[in-house]
Amino acid sequence: MLFFVKWVKISPPCKDEVKPVNKILKWTALVFSIPVIAIAAGAGWISLNTQGRLSKAYPIEPIAFSKQAQIDLALGERIVQVRNGCVDCHGADLAGKAVMDNPAMGRIYASNITPAALKDWSDGEIARAIHHGIGKQNQALVLMPSHDYQYLSESDLASVVAYLRSIKAVEKANQAQKLGPVASMLLATGKAPLLPAEVINHQAPFHKKPIEAANAEFGKYLAETACIGCHHADLKGGPIPGGPPDWPPAKDLTQTGLGSWKEVDFTKAMKEGLNPQGQKLQAPMPVALTAKYTETEIKALWAYLQTLTQ
Repeated sequence: MLFFVKWVKISPPCKDEVKPVNKILKWTALVFSIPVIAIAAGAGWISLNTQGRLSKAYPIEPIAFSKQAQIDLALGERIVQVRNGCVDCHGADLAGKAVMDNPAMGRIYASNITPAALKDWSDGEIARAIHHGIGKQNQALVLMPSHDYQYLSESDLASVVAYLRSIKAVEKANQAQKLGPVASMLLATGKAPLLPAEVINHQAPFHKKPIEAANAEFGKYLAETACIGCHHADLKGGPIPGGPPDWPPAKDLTQTGLGSWKEVDFTKAMKEGLNPQGQKLQAPMPVALTAKYTETEIKALWAYLQTLTQ
């Protein structure tokens, strides 16, 4: 069987028909490219912003202690091991550990602060890192809670440095810091103060330390040097600065937040990690450390919190 095909000549579309199609394609490409360009520009700005701030050199000299600074090794140990909880980030042996390690936030590593790693550091450089949040190369330290430690008295700071010099040297290499995309964005947009050196008044003189007694004056000193990093400078609580998104907000420790809490409730929270309803306090509340607070320290803190009205 034979099939005969009739060839039909198809004419190309006229120019007037092509123009609308080309315009549609051009506008479609433009519409889809704008978000891509915006995202690329935003990522570039975030990268430049964070790298610039991480590499910024601070003209802060190492601290030179005065002759009035009194060293107390036992007190230095208590500040490091309990009050300021350096072991919480730097590890039980103070040889360093990862504080945060996930793709979103990145890898934030607390350094080895034993004599093995500090052998090339002067006492003044160590003190500057603690008090100002500035490292050996004059750059801001990531998540170093110097916004708390800036309130340490000169003698307390000198005692901490002396204690760090006295502990067992642990040979353990520090690991590189790397901010992830979320941490970089939070830093660049000012949503997380990952570099406390940026917010510290570096010209402020040392704070005077009151006598250690069960009163509000000493309680204020303890709160400023150990609590405000999470509970904020006004102790009204809220999102924990620099913490990952899954951390619960820090409790309001003013009279508004504590409400009907009694001293016995506060003591139980500090010692046992339980609220008045018997519920466990959520991490990162460092109950393992606050459980070691003395009666004087707890009573002093409670006395100070009683002065904080809204």
